[in-house]
Amino acid sequence: MTLAEALEPLYREYIRRLDEMVARLPAGTALTEHTTRTDDGQLALGATGLPLRFDVADARDGHTYEVHGAKPDAPLAEEVRVAGVRVRLLPGNWEELPVACVFESEPPAGDAEELADLLRGFAQVAWYGGFAAGGAGDRWTGRAHGVRVELRGSEVQAVLDLGTCPPAAIEALCAAVAGYAEDRGPLAYLRVGGKAEAG
Repeated sequence: MTLAEALEPLYREYIRRLDEMVARLPAGTALTEHTTRTDDGQLALGATGLPLRFDVADARDGHTYEVHGAKPDAPLAEEVRVAGVRVRLLPGNWEELPVACVFESEPPAGDAEELADLLRGFAQVAWYGGFAAGGAGDRWTGRAHGVRVELRGSEVQAVLDLGTCPPAAIEALCAAVAGYAEDRGPLAYLRVGGKAEAG
């Protein structure tokens, strides 16, 4: 089983929640995955530096809705391998998915920051639609919405708001992290899912 296949239930449940939110609004009034602009027309930036992209907005008054699962969704496997690296899978939510790169010991600061940059770079590519080809149809863009990254001891942790970005994107991210580990230093494993910690 591939990582993308294992994570498909998390993705599908998020899309289902989005579709339910759209169905609550009168026909033709839902704006899906729109960006927000400032008064001078510039893209409004979120706390993580990426432009704000909301799940659903009401075209009548601009009210925005963010969709969050009430409970974590279960992946189809507990562990897979991507490019030789173990990826442990825990239940989680696509819209707030933790990804932890766990080093065998505390990494040098430069190595950890390089990995953090890789995670941020992935989020930027995904925000701009780099993985959108496998998206969820006409209503949804196939784009990510945000990322938060930090170093905690021997882990570089990210919380990804993957938006409607398809599961194949996470497989590509894990392959890139495996390439990083091959060149920079070994990782014990990657962990995808779990409960997002407050950042």
